[in-house]
Amino acid sequence: MERLEYTAELEWGGNVGSTARVREFTFKIDTNTDGNNAGPNPTEYLLSAIGGCLTINWGRLIKKMRLNVEEMSIEVRGWRNLKEPQLQEITYRVRIVTDEPEKKILRVKELAEKYGTVFNTVGKEKIKGEVEIVRPG
Repeated sequence: MERLEYTAELEWGGNVGSTARVREFTFKIDTNTDGNNAGPNPTEYLLSAIGGCLTINWGRLIKKMRLNVEEMSIEVRGWRNLKEPQLQEITYRVRIVTDEPEKKILRVKELAEKYGTVFNTVGKEKIKGEVEIVRPG
């Protein structure tokens, strides 16, 4: 069976933060509450990973389906209460400027969710998305 493998290496920074290395990229993970605010916290990276997963899949599908899209952006939000250490809700909103039929755009949403690695790892039952289609001009 073919498989894709991913690796992240993290080095503790001495307080609560760390430096992560992924392939040739290095980035900080920290917190603004009891850390040094040297980078986003793990939850912010999780939301960014979900958004990045969706953006890559939307981009691939837009190209594959040869859709006319002027702009596209995705905002991902999550919240938790202070007593339970898990996100209670994760939502995302795609804003897309296009003259394509709504049916095609909603098909992109469906396929982007279906084939998203991070999206499906977190779980589609935990993530709710909506699309705002803006007509050009």
